[in-house]
Amino acid sequence: MEGAEALTSSICHVQVYFDMNVAGESQGRIVVQLFDDVPIGSRRFMDLAEGHEGISYQLSKVDTIAPTFIRVSELPRLSYSANDTATITGGDTVEQLEVELQDARHAHGEQGLVSLVVKDSRPRPVKERLVAYQGKLVTVQEQQGAVPNGSGFVITTAAAPELDTTNLVVGRVIGGMDVVEAIAQLPSVKANTGSPFFKVAKIAGDKRADVAEKGFGRPFKRVVIAQSGVV
Repeated sequence: MEGAEALTSSICHVQVYFDMNVAGESQGRIVVQLFDDVPIGSRRFMDLAEGHEGISYQLSKVDTIAPTFIRVSELPRLSYSANDTATITGGDTVEQLEVELQDARHAHGEQGLVSLVVKDSRPRPVKERLVAYQGKLVTVQEQQGAVPNGSGFVITTAAAPELDTTNLVVGRVIGGMDVVEAIAQLPSVKANTGSPFFKVAKIAGDKRADVAEKGFGRPFKRVVIAQSGVV
């Protein structure tokens, strides 16, 4: 891993861009200025924007439109190498991002902030199963689903303090905020968490409620990053 000074130097004054498409039509360009006081997170974001060793945000989807942010889905994998070891800054896990998150320099206090998803904001579902232990069958609980890999990101459209404990702010939109706002206004799946049927299903552990919840905020139109890179 590069030293902190080298990482900071490598991202000083760096800007990255995202050319956005909505339903196959160009929506415009978003330009992000990276923060050099978050060296691991910012350099990781730059690596993914420019397509380090073929791992890129190109064709990633906006999967959630929330009241205070839009979210780009995480990449399904972080390496195409033979041993499947990621060479992007921070590696395969979010451990180094978690360290920076604990010492966060920036809060989600306004619109236009860009942050990597480090922790899941929703509790992961728990599944019980029987296992043999010392000659007896005992019930154990296991968390289901994958944890974030530190590649998904959000852009705030308003102050979003609810993200301060889960997301690492790595930059700020300096161009194309109108593009972000246009995407944020697109029709999306309404969150019906207030529905009595949904509440009962969640309490009962009905998997259909979890599936429905994952779809909340999903835009009806396909929103993708057509191109990304370093300015």
